[in-house]
Parts: sequence; C-alpha cells; structure tokens
Amino acid sequence: MSLARQINNYLGSKFVLVLEPSQTYRTTLKNFLRNLRVKNFKVVKTVDEARREMASMKVGFFIVEWHLAEKNGLQFCRELRGENAYKSTPFLLLSTENLRHDIILASEGGIDGYLLKPFSFLEFSEQVKTLVNSAQNPSNLQSILGRADQHLDMGETWIAEALFFEAQSIKPNSARAMCGLVRIEIMNKDYNAAREKLRVAISFNAHYLEVYKLLLQIAEESGDTKALFEQANYLHEISPDNPRYPLVIADALLQAGDLAASEMFFKKTLSLSPKIAAAHRGLGLVYLKKHDYPRAQKCFQKALDFDHADISTLNSLALALVKLGKINEGIQKYKIALSINPKDARILYNLALAFEQKGDQKAVVEHLQKAIEVDPNFEKARKSLERWSNDSEENTKSEKETQCNAQEDTAPLKKGA
Repeated sequence: MSLARQINNYLGSKFVLVLEPSQTYRTTLKNFLRNLRVKNFKVVKTVDEARREMASMKVGFFIVEWHLAEKNGLQFCRELRGENAYKSTPFLLLSTENLRHDIILASEGGIDGYLLKPFSFLEFSEQVKTLVNSAQNPSNLQSILGRADQHLDMGETWIAEALFFEAQSIKPNSARAMCGLVRIEIMNKDYNAAREKLRVAISFNAHYLEVYKLLLQIAEESGDTKALFEQANYLHEISPDNPRYPLVIADALLQAGDLAASEMFFKKTLSLSPKIAAAHRGLGLVYLKKHDYPRAQKCFQKALDFDHADISTLNSLALALVKLGKINEGIQKYKIALSINPKDARILYNLALAFEQKGDQKAVVEHLQKAIEVDPNFEKARKSLERWSNDSEENTKSEKETQCNAQEDTAPLKKGA
C-alpha cells in the first residue's frame, strides 16, 4: 500500500492540523502534504486559530512547531494529552533547535515524533509514516505496558505487576516496565525497594525522564528534602517549561524559610502557567510570612478564582483579612470554609481567635470547645480555652465581690432606717 493511501485510510474523515508560525514553513508543509496526497489538512499559525479549527473538525494528526507566540509546542501537546479526544493522537514536533529530544520523547509531553529544521521531504514523509504505523499497529510490548498502566491506575496492582513482568520477558531492559514496578513499590510505601529498582531503570536508560519523576515523588512522600531539591532542580533544568518543578522547589523553599527564593520560584511557576491555584496560594503564604497582608489577600483571592472550594486557601485568606483589620470579612471566609468541612479543628481555632478580636467571649469559648471536640490533642486550643475559662471565672468572681461590697455598703443604711 502506498504511503498516501495508508495516511488517508488512517485519517478517514479526520484532518492533519499543522500549527506553524513561519510563513516559509507553512508553505513547505502544505506542499509536502499535497505531495503525499493528503486530502484533509488545515494549516494555522497560532494556538487560538488551532483551537477554533478543532472546535469544528476532528484532528487525527498534529504537526506543531516548538516556538509559538502563546506557548511552546510541548505545552500545547501536554494540554492535548489531558483531553480524552487527543490522548493518543499522533503528534509531530518541529524545531530549529536540538531539544535533547531523546529525553522529551521518552516521557515528558507525550510527543510521538520530532523533526529538526530544516528537513527534507524524505525525512518528513518517513516521520509521518512511522507515526501512522505506530498508531495503527501498536507493538505487543507497548500494548502490554498500556494495559499494565490502566490496571495500575485502577488500583489492580496484582494484574499490573504480572503485565510489567510479561513486558520484561519481551524486553528485559525496558526502563518503562521497571518504572511500572517502581510505582507499585511506591503504592506499597516500600521506598527502599523503589529506589533500588530505579537504579536499575537508570542503567537501562539514563535519559528516561519518568525515573526522575518517580525519584521526586519518593522524595516528596518520604520527606527527603535534600533529594527533593536535587530531583526538582534536575527536572526543571531538563524541562524548564513544565510548571510542576518550580512549584515543588518553591514549596520546599517556603518550608525551609527562604522567602525570597520561594517567591521567585512561585512567580516563575505562574509565568509558565498563570492558572495554577497552588502557586497563587503559595505566593500568598510568602507574603503572609512577610506581613505583607494586602498582597497576600490578593494572591489568596486569585487562588480561589481557580479553586473556589479550597479550604486551606479560604483559611489563609481569612487570616490575611483579620490581620488587615477586616475581621467580619475574615469571619465570613472562615464560615465558608467550615460549611465545606465543619470538622476542621484548625479553622475552628482560627475563628475563635477572630471572635477574640471582636471581644465576643461566648463565640470564642464555643469555637474553642468545638475545636477540642474535633481534635482532643489540640494543645493550643485547650490552653486558650483554659485561659478564657479562668478569665471568665475571675470576671464572675469580681462581679460577685462587687455585688457583695454593694450589699455591705447599703446594709447599715437599711438597718439605720
């Protein structure tokens, strides 16, 4: 079967979508696709144009330049892989730079093929043929690994493990299969076994990015701060356009108390992806620690724009409002958080502190008692309640003494009368 017929049979009624900002390469790619007798294709120059076209047609093959005005080709691919319709649609990346594509292709963005500009018609057609063949006839190994991943995602580790071992029998040095077994060890919290297997995976393929992602996950779950910094920095260096890695670094720096560096990495995260609620919240926490409450308030409100029901953000926003003297607004935010989770001891305690600033003793005691009911080991709440109870007793005692003194003062008058 000719390549032209193979491509058209594969596409059916679907289109090849070319996203290329360069007029020269748009013309070249149009000519190449015509030479391959591709019937259905669209050529656009921006992501917005691509999205508009995708709204009215089905895409069966993407050809995308790395450097785009709105975002890079890898980011666009990553977005597509998050949509059910395009989880496995062939994606060919074009670039004028050597992007260490052996690493990128391995796991970073779900990219299937890569062409370094300038390229010939023969190089282009060979890449297209390879991707179409792969989409039409996934290898037995890839099929097994895909099934293993599906079972692992469903929590069926015993089936996934058997499939990963089957994959290893086909390809003993498969880094992907070994990483699958690592994921099972992580689910079982056996981090030492996971690290041992990852060392083996690195010996199979030192550039397989999934290895370092799993090392990062282990560092996060086990609380290994040093390893977390190392892995996050390494991944950020390799994939500087992925917002996850600067976010991890920013969080770690915040925990370590390095507010200046943490602020820088939270801002870097948001420059890569402005809609990450966790980054806006993290930046707000930095400002909260710096006592810059107006900026903290803005960051927390921005975070809630993208995740309106996040209790931690609501709690932080309420705290910032109280610090700004906007006590009633802060109390309202605490109440919204409690409507989501009425048994959050931390928020109940903070709400008690807010009522303390209003001088509402009854509300303070009520919410401290609720916090202790939820968490009997909440020592700060218990001590605060004891203090308020003592103050209350002292006030009551003082009132009684005043009443007694008043009675004593008036008694002689009554007697003399």
